[in-house]
Amino acid sequence: MIQFFRINDPYRMIFVFLTLVIIRSAWMIWGLPISVPELKWLLVGQRLGDGFVMYRDLYDHTGPLAAGVYEMLDVIFGRSRWVHIVFSTLLITVQAGILNNMLLKNKAFEENTYIPAFLYVIVMSGIMDFFALSPQLMSLTFLLLALNHIFRRIDNVVSDELFVYSGLYLAIATCFYIPSGIFILIFLLGFILFSSAVARRLFLLLLNTFIVLAGIWIYFYWFRAGWDFVSDFFIVGFTKPVTYYIGRLDLFISGGGLLLAGLIGLMTLFTIRVTNFQLKIQQMMVAFLLAAGIVTFLSVDLMTADLVFFVPPIAFFLTHYLLNLKRKYWKPFMPVFIISMLIAFPVFLIQKGQVDGLIVKDHEFGVDGKSLMGIGIPVSYYQEYKIAGPFLDDYVSRRKLADIDFYDSASEVYEALVKSNPEVVIDHWGEAEKLFFRFPAFGERYEQMDETTYRLKGD
Repeated sequence: MIQFFRINDPYRMIFVFLTLVIIRSAWMIWGLPISVPELKWLLVGQRLGDGFVMYRDLYDHTGPLAAGVYEMLDVIFGRSRWVHIVFSTLLITVQAGILNNMLLKNKAFEENTYIPAFLYVIVMSGIMDFFALSPQLMSLTFLLLALNHIFRRIDNVVSDELFVYSGLYLAIATCFYIPSGIFILIFLLGFILFSSAVARRLFLLLLNTFIVLAGIWIYFYWFRAGWDFVSDFFIVGFTKPVTYYIGRLDLFISGGGLLLAGLIGLMTLFTIRVTNFQLKIQQMMVAFLLAAGIVTFLSVDLMTADLVFFVPPIAFFLTHYLLNLKRKYWKPFMPVFIISMLIAFPVFLIQKGQVDGLIVKDHEFGVDGKSLMGIGIPVSYYQEYKIAGPFLDDYVSRRKLADIDFYDSASEVYEALVKSNPEVVIDHWGEAEKLFFRFPAFGERYEQMDETTYRLKGD
């Protein structure tokens, strides 16, 4: 199979896409469980698709551009996990093409090959959450586009446009997933260390990054959510206590296949001779690997989707490794071993229950209704319900509820509640009575069923 993709033929990208489709189809037939973060992203799209404004009417810190994509998909297709999986499949294929084209143009290897694209989709099959259309995955697309400009600069292409577009791409990536902002610093260092970038051009990069962020702020300011955007995305995105969808040890174990593949590929740093230009590309890929580790460390929602940033450098170094295999017995064995390990590893983890904390559990409330407003409830409660309230992220929701005694904050909360009109309210924090007292016109619509559950009267 590796020999098939070794040929320099653009039509090999069709087979790269088909490889990804076959792997994902097999997962769908076997039964791919939905993860808690994946359900949360569906809920973000559903809430915004109902006409509500991010940060003002939905208390969460998901990136504004990711939220916009989820809203668009919900408006067009409704709340559908399948749509997210289809779009993530297409997006991964595009990313594989971007990476492969970038490496071809920059002569990163001794031969022109489509092995990087093939390995990219294989590595992208090594984690369960990589099947979802995550903010991390969308952010990675623009990081790859920015990386291409760094390679062009290392190749002594001198143009202000390289820095202008790099700034735009890095800002867009950050607005999909806030920890991706660390790549702004890493790529700046790349421009400085691996090329002779002048201060004026570096300023252009930072200026265009700022322009994108300012433009998004203006959008939310227009909808009376300017401060909510700054607070809930930028401040909360870095300062909130970590939500452990998966423990750090389990995250390390879940990424075991990627880790082993990465270590195998990194051996080429010490065993393969390359040109000076190829060495700089390798160094930039090591920097990308370092940035991926920092992003995982900075994440305030720890999940396996954070590991997606390791995929490009792992695919790059694995390509070096497989292209330079010389031993007679290793040459046919190692490709089969690496590919089989990456595809089978997530199946092994699910069967062993290693990622049970990530998987949505069924809940039964005994209260009929189609729409639910939860206060302090797990995201998994919404599996069979439409979200009909602003409270999604616990930390952001507590901040909003703490400010309810102030007029402006109370007015925003009241407007969000009245427009939502949930059929069922489940309150795990004991805040419902306070809301009903503060907003009697809203509270009089509901009757209490038990200690934590309220139902719309007349239902």
